[in-house]
Amino acid sequence: MKTALTAYAGSLVTLLVLDGIWLGLVARTFYRDQLGDLMLPQPNLGIAAIFYLFFTVAVVMLAVMPAVGGGTLGRALVYGAVLGLAAYGTYDITNLSTLKNWPIMVSVVDMAWGTLVTAATAGGGYAAARYFS
Repeated sequence: MKTALTAYAGSLVTLLVLDGIWLGLVARTFYRDQLGDLMLPQPNLGIAAIFYLFFTVAVVMLAVMPAVGGGTLGRALVYGAVLGLAAYGTYDITNLSTLKNWPIMVSVVDMAWGTLVTAATAGGGYAAARYFS
């Protein structure tokens, strides 16, 4: 249980830091320019917190713990990448198939980011679990 909690803490911190940098600095204007009026003036942080808390559970269960239990950092990264592509792809492909004028570039960029950030999140959780447990 201690290992899983340590992995969760490492994963959550990694996800929050990287997504904060991505959304706050790197891609801030990209999403605003692409989505325009679809975006709120300010994000709903309560709803965002729910996503981060639940998504981190999925990363730990499906990517970090299998790698800690008998794998390597590489396994955590690959499992995280697959999970990120599936999760972000579900969102983005659903939007492409159901929403008028959803920009394909948003889906491409968002799926690439989701793959990368989820792999890194799994790597952060794996490193925390190995180092602190």
